Amino acid sequence: MDWADAAIGTATGGAGLLLAALGTALAVQRLRHGARLRRLRADGLTAEAEVLETHVSTHRHAETRQVHTDRRAVLGFRTADHLPVRVEDDGDTPRAVGDRVQVRYLPGRPEGALPADTVDRPRLAAVLGALGALTGAAALLLAGLLVAALGAALATGGDLP
Repeated sequence: MDWADAAIGTATGGAGLLLAALGTALAVQRLRHGARLRRLRADGLTAEAEVLETHVSTHRHAETRQVHTDRRAVLGFRTADHLPVRVEDDGDTPRAVGDRVQVRYLPGRPEGALPADTVDRPRLAAVLGALGALTGAAALLLAGLLVAALGAALATGGDLP
């Protein structure tokens, strides 16, 4: 075994660990989002918000030349304690200035409010979306571990563990 094999093996192992970390991070993010939605459904308070402003940003991918558009709306509401709160909605529902929107928020964290139509969307769609994301995360994790094992074998000149 020479230093080139060790370097290639180490780089391959590092790339595999990076893929595994990305898959793990994606799974953790998805599970946290699901837990947040469950807390908002179970313990969240509702308030009526007004769309204060909207903006659209467009991005063009340099290599593929595809155009991606993001719609965002700023929602303003008052909590049960009459505290004013502003949150940004980056959901899929188009909103216009002046629209009224129900929001759900946790009593101790009103800045984390989400539109009720996002929180209360049909459970089947939410479950299927979560399963798809977790399947993708698991695939990344597995691919990363396999590539890391291949890198370890290349780096040591031995067989796969």
